[in-house]
Amino acid sequence: LWGRGFSCLNQALLTLIPKRANAASLGDYRPISLIHLVAKIFAKVLSLRLAPKLNNLVSPIQNAFIPGRSLHDNFMLLRQTTRLLHHLGAQRILLKLDLARAFDSVSWSFLFETLRCYGFSDHFLGWIAILLSSASTRILLNGVPGPAICHRCGLRQGNPVSPQLFVLTVDTLGRL
Repeated sequence: LWGRGFSCLNQALLTLIPKRANAASLGDYRPISLIHLVAKIFAKVLSLRLAPKLNNLVSPIQNAFIPGRSLHDNFMLLRQTTRLLHHLGAQRILLKLDLARAFDSVSWSFLFETLRCYGFSDHFLGWIAILLSSASTRILLNGVPGPAICHRCGLRQGNPVSPQLFVLTVDTLGRL
């Protein structure tokens, strides 16, 4: 998989789909990446290898993208906590953090250091490195692909292993 062969297979074509009729600004469009099936299968295999380990690695309060956990549990916990605080008459403040362009902000060096600290093998890290470093995107304009844009950071949306890698990264940051 090393080298130019996989790089060609790990190239996405990005096109813009209008969110509404008469789309005028860039914000009126949704980017959709078309990724080669071989690259998606490779990422899915890595995802399947990673998934069983997440439950033991990630904090119990992190429920997104963890097999056997439900994001709805967090909403229930929030609801119960606010009701209890209201019942007790306690002062309270609610803070919701939303990471803008969250997948795009992941540092590869931090991700690899995190994976190393969790005990993942150099072999597994090598496969993740191939997946990330060989990724590129070409923008389709009027049906014509533009030049390749090589990825240097972040995680690709729609990649089966991206949510799991993101959760590991964010969970690690939350523990600092």
